[in-house]
Amino acid sequence: MNPKQLEDSIFEAVSDAIERVWTTEEKELIANNFELKSYLKEWLNNYFSDTCWHQTNYKIVRNLSTPSNFSQPMNLFKGEEIHIPF
Repeated sequence: MNPKQLEDSIFEAVSDAIERVWTTEEKELIANNFELKSYLKEWLNNYFSDTCWHQTNYKIVRNLSTPSNFSQPMNLFKGEEIHIPF
């Protein structure tokens, strides 16, 4: 897949209620693309309840941020098991 297709697939996984875990290729794109990382962090912070984040994808984006920049969703999940309330 080209980067644009991968990016579309990444966003599809957190917006279409499919709760799909990102592929290795998608995770690599996220890790190596500052703009995409920033956009995902902003999306998770601002639209958390409107999306369908798989627990694994949530952890990936949560770990990209510091607690001071990411306080609201960070406090929703304590412990090993993550429950996403939607």
